[in-house]
Amino acid sequence: MKRLTPMEIFNKDFKQAMRGYDVNEVNEFLDLVIRNYEEVLKENEYLKEQLTTSKKQNTARQQAVPNMREYDAVINEILARLERIEKVMR
Repeated sequence: MKRLTPMEIFNKDFKQAMRGYDVNEVNEFLDLVIRNYEEVLKENEYLKEQLTTSKKQNTARQQAVPNMREYDAVINEILARLERIEKVMR
């Protein structure tokens, strides 16, 4: 399904019928739809940018993980030694 643009909504013409809708009311509602749709499109673009940034940051973190694993091993070894020292001191 093709996505509508705000201009397509704005330029949409409706046939007038004998017992049709109030043209001004329809136009006011379409103006509201256009404003909301533009906001949604802007928000969608912002969120896409944020997702791209987050993915890049996540990739950088994943590349740093091998180093983090080494640090974790050292930290765990230090904690184990501290626990043994605390047991001996008691």
